Amino acid sequence: MDERKRLILNAIIQDYICSAEPVGSRTLVKRHRIGLSPATIRNEMADLEEMGYLQQPHTSAGRIPSPRGYRFYVNSIMEDYILTPAELNKMEELIAAAGISLSHNPRQLAKLLAAVTSYISLIAEPADNVQEIRHINLIPLTVASAICIIVLSDGSVKHHTISIPEGVGPREIDALAKFINRSLQGIQLKNINSRLLWELKAEFAGNLSLVDEIYNLVRHQLLADAQELVMDGATNLLNEPEFRDVDKVREIFKTLEQNEQILKLMEADPRRIEDLAIKIGPEIGLESFTDCSLVVATFNLTDRKVTLGILGPSRMQYAKTIGFIRWLREYFSSGGS
Repeated sequence: MDERKRLILNAIIQDYICSAEPVGSRTLVKRHRIGLSPATIRNEMADLEEMGYLQQPHTSAGRIPSPRGYRFYVNSIMEDYILTPAELNKMEELIAAAGISLSHNPRQLAKLLAAVTSYISLIAEPADNVQEIRHINLIPLTVASAICIIVLSDGSVKHHTISIPEGVGPREIDALAKFINRSLQGIQLKNINSRLLWELKAEFAGNLSLVDEIYNLVRHQLLADAQELVMDGATNLLNEPEFRDVDKVREIFKTLEQNEQILKLMEADPRRIEDLAIKIGPEIGLESFTDCSLVVATFNLTDRKVTLGILGPSRMQYAKTIGFIRWLREYFSSGGS
C-alpha cells in the first residue's frame, strides 16, 4: 500500500473510531491536512474499498473500515500510545481507591480495567489444581448411559453423563467404579496425565473404552477448572452506537455467560502484535462477536500468571487500550500492589 492510501486509511479509521459514522471525502479534507482534493480522496477511497480495507454501508454514505482495514491499521499503521498526565492520574486514583493489592484481587483489577478502557474486561487466573479426587461414582441411567459423579477434596461435586458400550451390564459398571475409586482416590488434579491413563488401562481387565471415557471426563473437568474467569464492565457495550440492537447485545451477553468458551478464546493463538494478541471481528470465530475485537495479554502477578482480555467493538481505540494494558503490566512488574 502506498503512503497516500495509508494516510487516508489511517484518517478514516481515526475518524470512525471517534464518531461511529461513515467518513466521507469532504470530512477528511476539513479535519485532516492531507493536501488532496475531495475528488482525489474519493478515488483513493474507492481503491481501498476494492482492496478490501474499507466498506460502504450505504450507496450515498461515506466509508467505514473493514476487519481487514483494522488489521492493517493494527499491524502496520498504529503508533504506540503514551498515557497523558490526566490518564496517569486517573489510573493512580483508581488504584488507590481499590484500597487493596490488585495483584491479589482479580475482581478489583477487572473493575479497574473496565473503568479505564470503557470496555469489557476479562481476567483468567489459574485455579487451585492441587485438589484431590475424593470419590467417583457411576450410576446406570439406561442400558446405554450412566451418570458419573466426581467429588473433589474441596467438597465440590461434578456430574456428567457417559455412554455405556453395548453388552456392558451393571456388574461391570460397578466393578469399574470400584477400580476407578481405588486408582484415582487421593490423586491431585494436576497429576491426571497420559501416563496415569496408560497405567489404568494396563491394570483394568474390563472394557477399556469405559476407562478411556471416564479418564477423558476427569481430564475435561481438570481443563474446565484449570482457570477461573472474572469479568467486569459488560454494560459498557450498551454505550456503543453499534450495539443499540437489542438482539445483538442479547447474543453477546449469552456468549459471555459461557465461561469455558471465553477461556478458550483467551487461550487461543491469535495473531500477535509484539507482546499482545489481538483478534478482530470474524477472527474471533464467534458469530455473536463479529462486530467486536479482543485484546489479550499475559501478566505476572506475584507468584502466578494471569491472562487479561479486553473485549470491545471493532471500532475500538486500539492504541489507547493497548497503552493502558502495557502501563499496568509495567506497574505490576515493578512491584506495584
